[in-house]
Amino acid sequence: MRGQGTRSVAALAAAVLLTLAFAACGSSDSTTTGSSSSQSGTGQDGGKSDKGSGASGPKAQTAPLEVSGGGSAQYRVRRGDNSIQEFGEESDEAALKEAASVLHDYLVARAEEDWPAACANLAETVKEQLQVLASRSERSNLRGCAATLEALTPRLPPSVRRELTIVDAGSLRIEGERAFLIYRGAEGATYTVQMVPEDGWKVGSLAATPLS
Repeated sequence: MRGQGTRSVAALAAAVLLTLAFAACGSSDSTTTGSSSSQSGTGQDGGKSDKGSGASGPKAQTAPLEVSGGGSAQYRVRRGDNSIQEFGEESDEAALKEAASVLHDYLVARAEEDWPAACANLAETVKEQLQVLASRSERSNLRGCAATLEALTPRLPPSVRRELTIVDAGSLRIEGERAFLIYRGAEGATYTVQMVPEDGWKVGSLAATPLS
């Protein structure tokens, strides 16, 4: 039961991060949707020069990246929604490994509360959305991706933070400038996250979406 409970907490935390981001900015009168392309920058928009107060946060225990591969067929659900599993075309192994590494780096940075490093792996459009949220917030100290991401990230216990870094990547589906990485996380739960082909790969959303 303990394992099942921890899995539920980890899955819930992963699923609600994006919702929290669009709900946690005080008196914002509207929401922003979508996630897309990027490049890591060095300015107020959230590149490596951003200074969030948690930039040198505590080092959390993290899980190593695994890339088992095998393609999207293994994740198909009988009589279920397989739109992600059948999206575009399967990538080659090199692209899968590269995209998985970027996602894992992002998740590890969040677990370790290294907000500039997390922002460096985010797509530009996601960072722009964070900046819009910051501008609408009553908190005048929110400047740039790192500070905003820190403010919007819920505090989680160490065990859950580690579980959120578990990535066993199996498939990368690509069509044009859009791509979806499919992976297994804690307790074998399946997730997908949008990836953006720019300067290699960037993470195209704040949080993964559960597929199972």
